[in-house]
Amino acid sequence: MDHDETRPLARPHAIQPPWRNQRQFVATLGLIGVVGLIIAALYLFQTSRSTISARELEAMTDYRARLQQENERLRVEIAELQSLPRVMTRAAELGFRQASDDEIQYIIVDGYRYDRPATTPTPTPTPTPPSQVYDETLGGWLRKQWDNLKRQFQEWQNE
Repeated sequence: MDHDETRPLARPHAIQPPWRNQRQFVATLGLIGVVGLIIAALYLFQTSRSTISARELEAMTDYRARLQQENERLRVEIAELQSLPRVMTRAAELGFRQASDDEIQYIIVDGYRYDRPATTPTPTPTPTPPSQVYDETLGGWLRKQWDNLKRQFQEWQNE
């Protein structure tokens, strides 16, 4: 028996048609194009959202500035309306006038002392520091938990 006869016939490598390589290249190129389009679309979406958010923020900042300006204008208007000359003029328009000394009446309240001494605040005692100071670390806490788990397991085994 010859050594070559026992060996099965080897298949020669099949030669692929040339258009198959071209088809793979075009498919790969198309896939890269689709992925590129998806990335470009996501980038465009993200950029447009950033721009819209920036414009909204700018509009809100302008609105806040207008509101603050309006608040300041209203504060000035309130201060002018509450000014003493304005109040005196309005009171005169309503028929009020300054009271003379003989028109002023004082009410006497029994037990009320107008000359009582001013109250002084009593000092509050300083709080005592806690007897235990918290200085536990994560490692120490984990060690305690591990020791408790081992102790519970040993108690369970001993039952």
